[in-house]
Amino acid sequence: MPSQAPHTRTTVDLTDLGFDADSDVEISVDERGDETAVEVDHNGDTWSLTFNEFGEVKRTPGRSAPRWLGPAIKKAAPGLRVV
Repeated sequence: MPSQAPHTRTTVDLTDLGFDADSDVEISVDERGDETAVEVDHNGDTWSLTFNEFGEVKRTPGRSAPRWLGPAIKKAAPGLRVV
C-alpha cells in the first residue's frame, strides 16, 4: 500500500513576523509527489499556491497577495522559495 504524502497545518502569528495584524494565519502544506500545494487562510480569505520539486512557485494565486504572504509561507515551510 502506498504511503500518504506528508500534510501539515501550521498557525503563524503575523506579529512575530513584524506585521501589524489582528489575527493569525492558518497554512496548510500538502506534499503531492513532485509538487507541494500550499493553502493560506486569513480572515475568510484563501490563497492557493503550488510549488515544484525544487521549491519554486509553479502556480500563484490568481489575485493580489498581501505583503505578509511570502514570509508566512517561509515560516511554515522553510524549504519553499517565495519571492
